[in-house]
Amino acid sequence: MRVLLVEDDPVVAQVLEMALTRAGHQVHLARDFPTAKARLAEPWDAIVLDLNLPGGFGLDLLRHLRQDLGQATPVIILSGLKQERTILEAMRLGAQDYLTKPFSPQELVLRLERYVAQG
Repeated sequence: MRVLLVEDDPVVAQVLEMALTRAGHQVHLARDFPTAKARLAEPWDAIVLDLNLPGGFGLDLLRHLRQDLGQATPVIILSGLKQERTILEAMRLGAQDYLTKPFSPQELVLRLERYVAQG
């Protein structure tokens, strides 16, 4: 599975990259909003998306993916933001799931694989 990991925190990115790679997936990292937006046009099996990014907000990337590009790629939001309105907005925009930090890398991998298999 090709996974776009959009995460600016180097420690979180490294942990996720290791967990996804160990599970047999190809991981491509985007550390900021402009890089992630440019990479959304590529074909991905799944996207793990942080919200607070240098240069922009992750929900704007999700909106662009769904509304402008018309893609149904499974997206899991992984964020430190725990406000209900943010979570609800992510779900309205088409995120498959919303996990808050701290998180279990293994749980994230299993959820991602489940959403891709359902797709």
